[in-house]
Amino acid sequence: MIKEFAFGLANRHHFGDVHDIEKWAGMAQDTFMSLWDYDNHVIDYVKQKGTLASYDGMLYMPDEFILDVDGTNPDNARQKTIGLGILLDDLCVPYQAYFSGTGFHLGIPGSAFRWKPAPNLHLMVKDEMTAKGIYEYADVSVSDKTRLIRVVNTLNSKSKLWKVPLLQAELHKPITEIQDIAKGKRNTYAWQTLECEPIFDVLKRKTIASDKTFETVTLGRTPDPVWYPCIQTMMAGAGQGSRHQIALRVAGFLRWRYPEHVVRLVMEDWRKRVDLDTAMHSFNKGEMDKIVTDCYEGHKGNGYNYGCTDVHMDNHCQSTCRLYKAKKSQHMMDAKAMEKELVEFFTRDLDPINIGKLYDQDFPIYPGEVVILQAPPKSMKTMLLQSWIHKLKRPTYFIEMEMSPRQMWMRFVMMEKGWNEDELKAHYTQYANGISQNFDWLTIDYNSCYSHELNKRIMMLPYKPEIIVVDHMGLFKSQKHDNNMKVEEVSQALMEVAIQNNVVVFAVSEITKQAFHEGMDITSAKGSFRIGYNANKVLSLTPYKDENNLIKSLKVICTANRERETLNLELIVDGTKIG
Repeated sequence: MIKEFAFGLANRHHFGDVHDIEKWAGMAQDTFMSLWDYDNHVIDYVKQKGTLASYDGMLYMPDEFILDVDGTNPDNARQKTIGLGILLDDLCVPYQAYFSGTGFHLGIPGSAFRWKPAPNLHLMVKDEMTAKGIYEYADVSVSDKTRLIRVVNTLNSKSKLWKVPLLQAELHKPITEIQDIAKGKRNTYAWQTLECEPIFDVLKRKTIASDKTFETVTLGRTPDPVWYPCIQTMMAGAGQGSRHQIALRVAGFLRWRYPEHVVRLVMEDWRKRVDLDTAMHSFNKGEMDKIVTDCYEGHKGNGYNYGCTDVHMDNHCQSTCRLYKAKKSQHMMDAKAMEKELVEFFTRDLDPINIGKLYDQDFPIYPGEVVILQAPPKSMKTMLLQSWIHKLKRPTYFIEMEMSPRQMWMRFVMMEKGWNEDELKAHYTQYANGISQNFDWLTIDYNSCYSHELNKRIMMLPYKPEIIVVDHMGLFKSQKHDNNMKVEEVSQALMEVAIQNNVVVFAVSEITKQAFHEGMDITSAKGSFRIGYNANKVLSLTPYKDENNLIKSLKVICTANRERETLNLELIVDGTKIG
């Protein structure tokens, strides 16, 4: 028997004997293997097609079948895993637990299945285990025929933790203790042999054709949720009863964006995934060809185009979409619509920018939010922002309209190396380089622009930023002559940029003379009050100087926040080190 091995999700299609698994264990990188076993046909298929997508060969039950359990956080996944373990105990199925670096795996013996090789073995397993309640805890999509599973004792590059085996008693430990176990490989673990009588009968399918769900194709990667999430959801597939209507929407969307031969290739792949294996419920190629043709020739040759108000598009709408705020139907929302938006927020895998964690506090900033940093002149606003993004090391687009490239780079290098100016000068007078490779997450734009041009500049970047820094708001170009109107225009544009691109925006704002003398509040920003209203969070920075008139410390407090978290920092300044 053969397994597929992969080194990262983009480096797939390495095939080896199923007994070669131990050869790949212990690697300090993302290393995966196929859930299912294959025969030699899989190698010929990949040579011919260049991909495993829509693989049509036989599937074989592995010696150890992996159940994947994820949750809203690692501890939630741990609790679900305990529940799945109790269910398996009730079914008299032994299991081996693993912590995968983010979630949990439970391995059960292949002998628990009464099976035979079949091209649709994954569907028969899915039906049987759904009926037994397994997929009330485990992720059902992991049973797909080309799914990859992380190899034991390999490093999860995202969490920097290893996939390690666990004793059943260790599942009941606090998640922090489990994560401590996963900080290294577990080579001395005492493995137990798992054996049992067949519990799951997967010799034939027990569901009727109309109950079959479509098979999604996933490699663990998803598109950016700001770009047409309705189409993204529909492209994953559709169940019987809505397949033709969904196909029309997807093909109608693609028809305006890609050449016809590409549209037909994509839609044919989509048809194969949603087609049912019976004459009564099939979705044949001729039907799909007619749908695509109609998308070009319908409406007297103008072609089909479905907007956001279409019933099927609206049913798959999500609040992350850049078009969401423009929908007329979203001006008024009933309780069900508001609840749906809240559920989407909590179920998405959001990774906030938490500057509070840098100082043992909690101050998360979520994609789509604007943070205004207001401070007097010459108070190290730029250096503080540089310090934050240097510590976070997230993909960042920094718009700097005050300082020169030389000054910015000097500061970043001194932060990176912990050098003073003399050490930096000694390094670069020797024509030494190589430090820049540590800043592949950073792009700095030194050209001023109109605020409405920001979206275009972001789209031209070679990568999508997670953070945008604007230093500062008053230096944007504008057709407005009144400063209040100019700053209001900029603050509105920054809010739209954050929402439409699903990014965090940090923007520096000057303060009024009155605020400089009397102290800062939400109305202190120079210009229109709209600055404070448009921002999700307002931070006030106050510098304190020593007897030589040099800044010795900074106080940063949260002046306003739409959420409940607060921030109160006393930061010591030592050269370019702020903390």
